[in-house]
Amino acid sequence: MVIMKSFLRKLNKKLDKMFDGKVTAHEDSGCLILSGELERWSDVVLAGLVAAKKSPFAGLVNDIECTGETPVLTHKPRVEDSSLEWEEPDVLIIGGGVIGCAIARELSRYKVNVLLVEKENDIAMQASGRNDGLIRSGMELKKNTQKHKYNKLGNQMFDELCAELGVDFKRTGQYLCFKNRLWNFLMIPSLLYWNWLGIKGVKVVRRDELRTLEPAIDTSIGSALFFPDTGVISPFSLTVAYAENAVQNGVNISLDTMVQAMVLDDGVIKSVKTNRGTIHPKVVVNAAGVFCDEIAAMAGDRFYSIHPQKGTNIILDKKYSDNLVQTAVSFLGGAPTRKKPTKGGGVIRTVYGSVLIGPDTLETINKEDFSTTQHNVKEILTAHSQICPAIDEQQIITYFSGIRASTYEDDFVIRKGRYVTNLIHAAGIQSPGLTAAPAIGVDVASKVVELFGGASNVEANTTFNPRRVAPLRPSLMDSESRSALIESNPDYGVIICRCEEISKGEVLDALRRNVRCNTVDGVKRRVRPGMGRCQGGFCSPLVLDIIADEYNITLQKVKKSGSKSEVVFGNAKTLEHKRDAATNTPAGEKIDPETEERLREKAKEMLAISMMRKDSDDDVDE
Repeated sequence: MVIMKSFLRKLNKKLDKMFDGKVTAHEDSGCLILSGELERWSDVVLAGLVAAKKSPFAGLVNDIECTGETPVLTHKPRVEDSSLEWEEPDVLIIGGGVIGCAIARELSRYKVNVLLVEKENDIAMQASGRNDGLIRSGMELKKNTQKHKYNKLGNQMFDELCAELGVDFKRTGQYLCFKNRLWNFLMIPSLLYWNWLGIKGVKVVRRDELRTLEPAIDTSIGSALFFPDTGVISPFSLTVAYAENAVQNGVNISLDTMVQAMVLDDGVIKSVKTNRGTIHPKVVVNAAGVFCDEIAAMAGDRFYSIHPQKGTNIILDKKYSDNLVQTAVSFLGGAPTRKKPTKGGGVIRTVYGSVLIGPDTLETINKEDFSTTQHNVKEILTAHSQICPAIDEQQIITYFSGIRASTYEDDFVIRKGRYVTNLIHAAGIQSPGLTAAPAIGVDVASKVVELFGGASNVEANTTFNPRRVAPLRPSLMDSESRSALIESNPDYGVIICRCEEISKGEVLDALRRNVRCNTVDGVKRRVRPGMGRCQGGFCSPLVLDIIADEYNITLQKVKKSGSKSEVVFGNAKTLEHKRDAATNTPAGEKIDPETEERLREKAKEMLAISMMRKDSDDDVDE
């Protein structure tokens, strides 16, 4: 208590000086609470980071209001129905990212009724589908943290896990390079530190050997440290595999389902209201990513805050990969790494052979800010060209951003509720969350079992099957096997995506598996049409057609990603007639320029899609 009072006194003095008395800190139920008003979001975050440093409190809640910036409203599903009304699962998991799906799969080992809800149209739509796919050794982590604990355990689980789930995984290793020559003398002693962290097999790679192994690395870089436990994986492929195996073993998944409120009684969650009805679970698992603190607040168990961090990654054309890197390469000592914080990464040869560079780190008030900017892309290129000078902006085929669910303490929150007895948090899961996911899944499942009285009171699922049958990949088969497959099903011989050699049969397989997939991006995440250098220019219209045929719907009803992402709006001539009727304007009469321009652009899009479809049909026929 004396330590806490002393810390509060010093902290408030510091906050007064920094923010002119606009921010104060106080204690409530063992947690540190910040309150006040600040104009800039960056200052709100700074106050939280300052307060969290060496804090003796059990958690930090940042309630400072940002008066100068307003966050964009959270995306909500369109659907409203009662399909989940009075559902009574043993366990309700909130969140369909890699953490929620890993927990679901581990719980399916037991005879418990598990329901996973996800507010998006598909799983892995946010952080789990928007990261670099690096399975980390843990070189950047501090010992005795939750991150270190779960990363170390999770890393060693990937070989067996991916074999069971049929997911591509490669242990490429990672080179950590240094521009400061002082490190040449420190590398050997540093091996003792890595061993103390529990990272095995780290070795020093001298300049000549490094040039042989990674010839494209900048010549100013001398020796490097090699971390053999680093690997690469497709993060959305892993999440999909977890989800499919969970469903295979009895888990129910409800997409387009958003948690709106909770009813508690004497520290117990009694019901959870969603847009699809009110659910009455025995146990709730909070794996809602950047929304974990909001779910915690609904449950009356908020003792942490999330400050979203945006990171942008760049994908380079696969044809340049062999001239760039063969593994994963990062470095210390360059100007960008001194000026700005990063979250690991570097220049990474992905599991599918392309090269990814990034990410950067940017604080944002918006939890779903997936925008990219030219400025960020240029900064990432500049930073990573110091590792590999051959990187050039002409090699870029796409870039994307994701949001990390960072706590101010910069650590995971894996624990039972502080004030609520039937709640478990899997919160603050940022990097290295993907690596830690298997271990977090096992541990949270065990905590759920404890709430039911322990393993002796929970019956094992004797029919549990850890193995998932992976989708067929004709492009990886030998010619004899591929020919036999095409003879048995000609759809596998119809190429839909030239860049990635994806067939119609593979697209249909994705649409027919046990976790719903009914969007263009859903197919893209599962079997990769649109991931290549043309970024869907050839295959997107074909995928649209296949989805429409499979679901017996019109092209206008096929979505790109979610409920508000229509791709096609109708035939250009039909749109023109509808325009005249909707505006009560005689055909041919001028209407306002903005509407005219919008309709003209839609007509161009429809014409382009029509021509692409015709060309692609001709090519396939040949």
